[in-house]
Amino acid sequence: MEDNFLNKNSYLSFDATSLRDLLVDRLNRGKVFTDQNYQGSNLSSLLDVVGFTFSTLMYYLNKTASESMFSESQIYENMNRIVKILNYNPVGRLGQTVPYKVTATSIIKSGNYTIPRYSYVNVGGVFYSINQDTTFTKSTDDDETIDAIANTYLAYQGLYDEYPLYTASGIDNEIIFMSLEEDIYVDHFNIDVYVKRFGTNKWIKWTRCSELFLYSSDDTVYEVRFNQNKKYEIKFGDDINGKKLDQNDEVSIFYLRVSDKVSGIGPNVLGDSSLISYNSIRYVNILTDTSTTYENFLTPYQLNYIKLNNDYPSTVFTPEETVDSIRNNAPKTFRSQYRLITSNDYESFLKSNYSLFLSDLKVVNNENYTANYIKYLYDLGLSEPQKDNRILFNQIKFASSCNFNNIYIYMVPKNELQQYITPPQKEIILNGLQETKTLTSKIVPMDPVYIYVDFYIEKVDEYPIIDNINLSKLLITKSSNSRRSDSSIKSDIDKIFKKYFSREVNKLGQLIDIFQISTDLLNIDSVERVQTYRSDIDTYLEGISFIFWNSTYPEADAKVFSQNIQLENFKYPIFNNIQNLFSRIEIVEKNMFIKAADF
Repeated sequence: MEDNFLNKNSYLSFDATSLRDLLVDRLNRGKVFTDQNYQGSNLSSLLDVVGFTFSTLMYYLNKTASESMFSESQIYENMNRIVKILNYNPVGRLGQTVPYKVTATSIIKSGNYTIPRYSYVNVGGVFYSINQDTTFTKSTDDDETIDAIANTYLAYQGLYDEYPLYTASGIDNEIIFMSLEEDIYVDHFNIDVYVKRFGTNKWIKWTRCSELFLYSSDDTVYEVRFNQNKKYEIKFGDDINGKKLDQNDEVSIFYLRVSDKVSGIGPNVLGDSSLISYNSIRYVNILTDTSTTYENFLTPYQLNYIKLNNDYPSTVFTPEETVDSIRNNAPKTFRSQYRLITSNDYESFLKSNYSLFLSDLKVVNNENYTANYIKYLYDLGLSEPQKDNRILFNQIKFASSCNFNNIYIYMVPKNELQQYITPPQKEIILNGLQETKTLTSKIVPMDPVYIYVDFYIEKVDEYPIIDNINLSKLLITKSSNSRRSDSSIKSDIDKIFKKYFSREVNKLGQLIDIFQISTDLLNIDSVERVQTYRSDIDTYLEGISFIFWNSTYPEADAKVFSQNIQLENFKYPIFNNIQNLFSRIEIVEKNMFIKAADF
């Protein structure tokens, strides 16, 4: 009996050839058929089909058996398929962005002008494009910097390209699969769609939306999905949720090609580069059809005399959303149903859609803002905290005169060269929230309070003085039998501090775990003791002693801690001058006399 049955796990040992051989052997034992032994016979061919079909099915079984659960999936393809059930669209690649300012030279006479979308500049072989029509007024015939544009808009790294013209079949929820080469990266948020209805001669720009089911049958909207193959799908409506494409409608897609190999640029690198006009026959027709009567587009000749420069550095290229990020964001998005109500809704939406230039953020209501942030400023001694420079700037530029019942968003830029999120980045975020936020809510972007951290021992009867931080340092005792060099130990310490205080790890309202940092230092090979030392009073303190101070009001907010401290939700930690940390660390031998502070 056992000879007729295989062990229940035996299928794992078979491939196509071994399964075919097993089938041939069983048929030979039966002594009924003989054709299985002759290659090219019908029965032999059938056995080949069965064997290789089995092998293919086994491949997919092995690949997906442990990947069918949302909580366990680790392969991007499988996770992307799973969250499609939740109507979650993962975020694809995001290219660099940079705020720019425009100078119109004297060749451009006074008047109203519009810079046409997709115009670009060439900076040493790297291209930055403008993704929207930009209208401005030149008031003089001289060279003039256009204040209305200056650092209000973003230029996007890359060049726009046209996808081959698509003719619609007229089916419900028609999908266009963008088949591009593997090495072509598309900026996730810069895919524009234009439709020319059959029987008309006019292009219409359709609007991108997050979910078609939120729209009516008259809305000309489309949905973009970054699919499991890391390609883009453009989905249209069905005349119930979103307008349907009719048969023979023409669809034109423009997308921004970006690169992951281009380094970011610093301030002033655009260097008054001249704008170059995007040009193609279809583009010219679309630009004409989709412009308004008051737009006076600059000609290719005139664009030569429009100069771009930048006061801020660019962001960096961001790869597609990871599996862990999707696992974290998809349930939150599903719960919110693309409506922003709670603080968690806002935070999930912003982290998912604006990770290109956001490192961290906190969303608070008016009660939290008043009870914590405004109270904090009052406690610092500000009699009119609403007139603080950063608060006043954000209130005037981005909010109405109303200063109550708002939603406040504290944002930390991803680029470490930026101190604050730039005005155009804030504008883009606010515009992106308009469609889904609560109707009566006013969104106010806020800048975080940066709390700087450094080694410090507090002197008796002395208020912490920032100018004295160089008098304190970290003292490390290494074991007497250690053969490690001092520089090697310092390098390990440097890595721990840089990892702990990096933009990728730090969070607003973070717990500064001094005990954990001390433990990590003691776990370094050859380190036996960690102390903080102050030279002017010749005092040693066991463990780490930090000073924390407000970078804007150091004289009013500076405190010393040698135990864990929980920052408030609007405070963000930065280790002071961490690039020169080596100079603040001293390594001593174990047998040296180490004096302990007398407390």
